Amino acid sequence: MSESKETRVLRRRLLAMMVFRVAVAFVFLGVTVWFQMRLGQSAQPNFYPLYSVVSAIGVLTILYALSLAWVANLKFFTFIQVTVDVFLVTVIVFVTGGIESYLPMLYTLAVIGGAILLGMRGGFYAASLASMAFGAVILLDFYELLPEWYKVLWSPAQPSWGNVATTYTTNVIAYFTVAYLSGYLAESTARVERELVEKEIDYERLEALNRRIVENITSGIMTLDEQGRITSFNNAAVAATGLELRAVYYRHVSEVFPGLLSGEDGAPIVSGRTEKTFCLGDGVERYLGFNISPGPGDEVSKIIIFQDLTKLKALEEQLRRADRLKALGELSAAIAHEIRNPLASISGSIQVLREELDLTSDDAHLMEIVLRETERLNSLITDFLLFARPVHCRKEEVDICEVVGETIDVFRNSPDARHIDIRSSVCRNLRVRGDTRQISQVFWNLLVNAAQAVEGEGVVEVSARAVTAGGREAAVAAGDGRAPSGFVEISIRDTGRGMSAETAESIFDPFFSTKDGGTGLGLAIVHRIVESHGGTIDVASTPGEGTEFKVRFPLVEEYVSSSVA
Repeated sequence: MSESKETRVLRRRLLAMMVFRVAVAFVFLGVTVWFQMRLGQSAQPNFYPLYSVVSAIGVLTILYALSLAWVANLKFFTFIQVTVDVFLVTVIVFVTGGIESYLPMLYTLAVIGGAILLGMRGGFYAASLASMAFGAVILLDFYELLPEWYKVLWSPAQPSWGNVATTYTTNVIAYFTVAYLSGYLAESTARVERELVEKEIDYERLEALNRRIVENITSGIMTLDEQGRITSFNNAAVAATGLELRAVYYRHVSEVFPGLLSGEDGAPIVSGRTEKTFCLGDGVERYLGFNISPGPGDEVSKIIIFQDLTKLKALEEQLRRADRLKALGELSAAIAHEIRNPLASISGSIQVLREELDLTSDDAHLMEIVLRETERLNSLITDFLLFARPVHCRKEEVDICEVVGETIDVFRNSPDARHIDIRSSVCRNLRVRGDTRQISQVFWNLLVNAAQAVEGEGVVEVSARAVTAGGREAAVAAGDGRAPSGFVEISIRDTGRGMSAETAESIFDPFFSTKDGGTGLGLAIVHRIVESHGGTIDVASTPGEGTEFKVRFPLVEEYVSSSVA
């Protein structure tokens, strides 16, 4: 069972009083030896009583210290010590002269000790006990009822009763005065200590509460010392950066977040808002927003609050793209219809003229060019219309892996697939709601794009898997079993030339193309179809290594099979 605070305080004070008692005993021993040396060797036997008292103090202190660990009632134990101290002082007073002793002042030490240990009650107890003991010893000494040969010092003259009464009264008044003052000071000190302990507890609770709040806040919090070293890193900071506290603690902030505290012009940032992209411990590129504020002192020179804005930045980019596509789609639909009607008239007229006129070979060749370019322009407008205003799709529950597999089988026989090793690994029976023709078009365009990115011989890998809403791969049972709700993720990876980050950001924009003769609508149409099915498409590419597209569609109440296509 744990001790109360009051018991622990009393135990510490008892230990301090033991040390003080031993110190007084050594001083008394030194004074006794000095007197013995001054009086000469003939007086040496008379000092044995004083040596006995000092020895008794030492033995009793050892006993006190050994008993302190197992004594249950410390207050009773303290009263015993005060009583023994008064008795020892009484012995010292008698052997140093009795009525004429100069050491009744030692009673005040016992009184002060009682007041410190037990408060005003202990002080008055020690004063009362000292008054009775001192009165008894001087009465017995006055009437010569105690053996004189125990005295170290004595006077042949007998003091008068008036002097004895005056000495006693003066000392008793002094004892009780010291008891009151010492007790008052001891109790005041104890009260102040209790208040400090309570405040200390409040501070500890407040600190624990603040620590709990900081650790559970959703924003990352990082503090820096005067040298710019990281001194704290909360849980949200760990989640936002993928770095553990032990990996960043006491490292300079520029080692973990290069360029964080400097602007574009190289000037140091003292406070304010900044947003930068960092590739941290797990190798994932993150877009972080920082709010830098000055700290309260030397230990904390800066407080930095930050959030992971990667998903928000991607969402903003997606919304901007959607706004651009919406505006362009509305304009495109109107223009495409206006162009398509005259284009059909031109194509029909040229075909009639080619049939009815007797054309030379050169004229016939020109007619073929006009018809071919008219057909190409019509195809472009068809794609344009599909992008601007997709055909209404009839959504039904389909096995997307089956659609992907059929698209791969057809693509293997196309001219674009020559010299391309197509490897597929897709789970069967991952069901989504969508239009089979449009979903097939998505993967056909992505396969064509991947094959055209490969120069010479190369590999295109297609895989499909079920993932949970949090991004983890869903468990796939052997046989048919219900999978966790989430998405089906189809990955198309090629070993082509890859592309830069700037190109990857623009590939879904309409009319953006890196190919000669490309319309720039293929991937824009893919993005539009995926978006209309409630899915997402992401791209990751490294120049010289290849590109990977990841398409996600929401799963329905699907049944996942362990069979692989």
